[in-house]
Amino acid sequence: KGWVGVGENRGSVAAFLFTWPDGDTSRRPIKLRKVGGAGLAVMDYPEHGPRFGADGLFVALRDPRDSREPGPQDRLARCKLGPYYERRPDGGGSLFAPGEPAAAAPLASLRAYAGVYGPDEEVPNSDVFFAALE
Repeated sequence: KGWVGVGENRGSVAAFLFTWPDGDTSRRPIKLRKVGGAGLAVMDYPEHGPRFGADGLFVALRDPRDSREPGPQDRLARCKLGPYYERRPDGGGSLFAPGEPAAAAPLASLRAYAGVYGPDEEVPNSDVFFAALE
């Protein structure tokens, strides 16, 4: 519960994910930028939970219309870095700590943050012009 999706795909060249690959949240996290263009930065569907890229990070949350009893399958996270979000600097293909399964890791908690690029930080694709047809 707590997830409200509006049923759309959102693109952004400025999207990113954070990770603490060793699980130590007292240290500075690693920021992984969106790759492969703006498309599918976030897939926002209420029946599935949030997806960052088609397979970058998928958090399976229970559809609020589902009448069955909640179970452990309703709080699983899956991650595959590379196609939609950068791989870790060490080459790792998951946001999760070593030993946690990238295919279906149990989710203890989820926090979503929005941020801005710092003045000394490169903004990818900042020279791209976006046009929308209405």
